[in-house]
Amino acid sequence: MGGVERLRRAISGHKLLMLDTMVFSYHLFDHTRYAPLTALILEAIETGQVAGLTTTITLAELLTVPAQSGDRRAMREYELYLAHFPNLRIVPLDIALAREAAQVRAVTRLRMPDAIQVAAARLSGA
Repeated sequence: MGGVERLRRAISGHKLLMLDTMVFSYHLFDHTRYAPLTALILEAIETGQVAGLTTTITLAELLTVPAQSGDRRAMREYELYLAHFPNLRIVPLDIALAREAAQVRAVTRLRMPDAIQVAAARLSGA
């Protein structure tokens, strides 16, 4: 069974998927190896098969490269892409998430952006 089929089966067992920045990055930049997988994930969310969740950290990370090059148009396009993606909720950083992220980081030693993503998933039941 190929990677796409394994992923399809894995997705079917869930109601909510937490998406890290790389899912969007690989998809938007058509990564040769991972784009077929990200397309499957994003299609499942877009069609409502499963709900999606990410954080404002994802937006900040996606905006970094166009910000470095001064490409305000690309920044706006990425922001609109995430903000209007069907069935995707973007979790803002708040005090509860900050507390949970601190706990995640203390235990796992993940970098803070990754700890925030994991904390958001935990708090949301993903």
